[in-house]
Amino acid sequence: MNPNDTETLQTDLENDATNSAVAYPNIKSVVILFFMSILFMIVIGVVAGIIAIGIHNSAQIYKSLLNFVAYIMSILLIINYASKRVSNFSVNFNKIQGWLVPVIIIGALGLIMPLSQIGNWLPMPESVKKFFELAFKKDVFSIVMLVIAAPLLEEILCRGVILKGLLKNYPPRKAIIISAIFFAAIHLNPWQAFPAFFGGLFMGWLYYKTQSVIPGIIAHTTINATGALLMFAPAKQQDLLTLLGTPFYILALMVSVIAFVGICLIIQKKAIIMPISVRFKY
Repeated sequence: MNPNDTETLQTDLENDATNSAVAYPNIKSVVILFFMSILFMIVIGVVAGIIAIGIHNSAQIYKSLLNFVAYIMSILLIINYASKRVSNFSVNFNKIQGWLVPVIIIGALGLIMPLSQIGNWLPMPESVKKFFELAFKKDVFSIVMLVIAAPLLEEILCRGVILKGLLKNYPPRKAIIISAIFFAAIHLNPWQAFPAFFGGLFMGWLYYKTQSVIPGIIAHTTINATGALLMFAPAKQQDLLTLLGTPFYILALMVSVIAFVGICLIIQKKAIIMPISVRFKY
């Protein structure tokens, strides 16, 4: 597919916005989907909590396994709920250009420091930090959930289902913003939601440019894997500002922003929509 074909496809997407909203979801159904997501999470969480009561305190690995299973079941229930409302439901795992893989990884790495700085604008209370430390243990199930399950399932839901439908109902910018708001909201706390919103904008834009969930999965995995690695560092080294000092932190932040913007310009100019290779159908 040549660049002209790419422009034609993207023009078709934009033209869809002039039509009345017929695809799932629209804004109203995104709001309903959010509250259904909360319901599924609460129900699964209550069941998991009851089961956890019977697990001995020393068996932390089993509790981590339980959290892992509960998370997967919650997201799958949300995806299942949404898929039942989509005609000929499918998720685009379209092939992407090979050079995009390292470029997306570099772009995601460049986004980490700005996202971290955004998170610093709303400092997390110590009580909340302790809660997350208790909820997330440094074991195989927690790592797999953060680095593999979350990027895959959340990209399928937020980009492969929600954004795909929104792009048929609204202009691309509006659709990407709505999907990013949903992505931020399902994190259920403001300390993760604000960085997640801006990360969701990037991953939504990647989906729009490629019509594939694969770039978002790559970026999401890169960001989460970096966060997981930092959790194994000593507490003082997890705070980049403390670790680097103010002058070097500002320099590193500026370099990260410049690198991220440069990567976005490259993707904007060079990325094309590849022929459809794989569509996961439910």
